[in-house]
Amino acid sequence: MNREIDIVVPWVDGLDAEWLKEKNKWYRKLNPDERSNSNIRYQSWDNLKYWFRAVEKYMPWFHKIYFITCGHLPKFLKTDHPRIRIVRHYEYIPAEYLPTFNSHVIEMNLHRIQELSESMVYFNDDMFPLQPIEEGYYYQNDCVCDEAVETPIIPQLFGSIANFTWNVRALDVAVINKNFNKREVQKANYDKWFCGDYGELLNRNKSLSYWDHFVGFRDPHVPSALKKSTLEKLWEAEPDLLRETCEAKFRGFSGVNQWLARYWQLCEGNFIPRRTLGKSYVATINNCREIADIIRRQEQPMICINEDCTMQEFEQIKSIINSAFEELFPEKSSFEK
Repeated sequence: MNREIDIVVPWVDGLDAEWLKEKNKWYRKLNPDERSNSNIRYQSWDNLKYWFRAVEKYMPWFHKIYFITCGHLPKFLKTDHPRIRIVRHYEYIPAEYLPTFNSHVIEMNLHRIQELSESMVYFNDDMFPLQPIEEGYYYQNDCVCDEAVETPIIPQLFGSIANFTWNVRALDVAVINKNFNKREVQKANYDKWFCGDYGELLNRNKSLSYWDHFVGFRDPHVPSALKKSTLEKLWEAEPDLLRETCEAKFRGFSGVNQWLARYWQLCEGNFIPRRTLGKSYVATINNCREIADIIRRQEQPMICINEDCTMQEFEQIKSIINSAFEELFPEKSSFEK
């Protein structure tokens, strides 16, 4: 049996005029990395209502949804619903880090939400369950369920060598190697790191077993089971790094993110091994109809949809994919007015 499990989902209204004014003011002042903070990242898919319909239908066992926002709210949402808690940034993020346009700041301070359960499932609003998912997939007897699969981080060059910046997750892995000894971690929990349930992914761990340090982890772009206490441990272990991360108002390559909390849980051995379900897709003008058909046919238990397109193409892609969500989830959830 599990204690209460909450769902956490951050949301931003990229069309909010006041929010855009504030964001643009800080953007001009700080000139952050353009790739991590392009306007397309903040474009609205206008499908949040389908997220609520999908979660209520296929993951009804959750205790509450913690809806994280800087202040704006979707017009359709019943804010007085007994199973939703609206959390504004100022309610839990220290004032010295606000305003923030950095998802890492939002993630790394979640443990400060007092009412939030120790056990949570962390979503992005572009992740949708398409099939029933039992709570035992995320937690069993209050223990996190996850997969411990290594994958090398591959450096990629965008533009000239002068503009090279390292993958942000490389810093996450560096923190793990500072605080954990790979040999000791895998020896203490050998059956969890070399679990047959991982299938062909097990070959990654076997081939990387020659390295004395972790070189990276497989990051399925689907919701993660995270413990509040893990975030608290990170702040205790690396206060300066976490503080530096939270001082950055925009995403960049010098901070850590919620993946570090997941890696920490794996290295502590506080998890039950299982294969991750679901798949992430990058929608383009060429494949968006194929992705829409995958949604209609419910081919994956969980999907994550990002985009790689121009602003003009985005509207067409959004229409095609949202039409599939409407076919699959035509009925309102109890969270809608």
